[in-house]
Amino acid sequence: MPTNSGKFWICLFFINLFASPGVGQEFSFYGRLDYSLTYADHGSATHNGVAGFSFENNFTRLGIRGTEPLGPRWDFFYRVEVGVAAEDQDNARAPLTSRPTYIGLAGPYGRLAVGRIDPVLKMAKGFVDAFDNYSTKHDRLMAGDKRHGDSLEYKSPTWQGLKAGASLLLEDEYYAEADPRRDNGNYQLSVSSGDKFFSKQKLYLAAAYGDGIEDIRAARLVVQWKTGNWVLGCLVQDTKMVSPDAVANEDRDGRGVFVSAKYSLGSWLLKAQAGTDDSGSGLIARRIYSDLGDEALQVPKVTAWAVGCEYRFNKKIRLHAEWGEFRVENYRIYDDNIVSLGVRYDF
Repeated sequence: MPTNSGKFWICLFFINLFASPGVGQEFSFYGRLDYSLTYADHGSATHNGVAGFSFENNFTRLGIRGTEPLGPRWDFFYRVEVGVAAEDQDNARAPLTSRPTYIGLAGPYGRLAVGRIDPVLKMAKGFVDAFDNYSTKHDRLMAGDKRHGDSLEYKSPTWQGLKAGASLLLEDEYYAEADPRRDNGNYQLSVSSGDKFFSKQKLYLAAAYGDGIEDIRAARLVVQWKTGNWVLGCLVQDTKMVSPDAVANEDRDGRGVFVSAKYSLGSWLLKAQAGTDDSGSGLIARRIYSDLGDEALQVPKVTAWAVGCEYRFNKKIRLHAEWGEFRVENYRIYDDNIVSLGVRYDF
């Protein structure tokens, strides 16, 4: 049986094989390299929880995706993607991680996919998070940003500028037979107007609701508005933990909100973001409950701000910098200050 290292090279071989000219134009090989040199006071907000200096992997990935026509109105589509973490010493024997991998059918009535998919509550955010993928991103405040295997997803055609979506966990496979989380709905619903790229209109609106997926019951509202060189955004979310086994499950119920602003100036993109959450569901709160358990007597309230910039050399490569601060009410030892400088290359 191949080792994890062997599987890594086998994966690269097949990706290169499918991506080679002549195999078929329906295949698309893509990837991203994104790394940062980061300094954090305490590490409560970094990807890997490391204080001091660290070399962070901002979800570097490789993938294949494509479509195959099944007739004049229907297509088979697929995606196979893996995260690559071979740069980290701790991951030397396990350099690959799970990322979106699914198959599906697309036609006049929408798209249906099955596999490991980003659920619709997560994707309702569009690009409202100015620091998505970095250690200053919004999931440090609130939950609702994970993808899940063993899931179904449906996306409707666009009608009158509106688009609907639904995600469903295959709970018989996802959870063990005696897991009480089977009793949750384990679904998400969404509706949106416009699109996150502002290709047809300058306003993007989205609403989503989820019950059980990621162990939360949540309602999310998102708005983004593009005017001139500015893109302004806001996300509001009510979140309640619904996992009976979670620490302080009954108390972790609250609201989070953040606002963001981005300004394009030639090759530069300037960014700022600020928010707060008292639901006890975000990454920092989860780390507190993991460390302290029942000794965490109060639900953490996390407040954050961040500023940053990107400089794009071309469509493929950019430099990015972030500076952010997190403050945790009643748990000051989890306060964090982060400074980060990174490079991203897309292909």
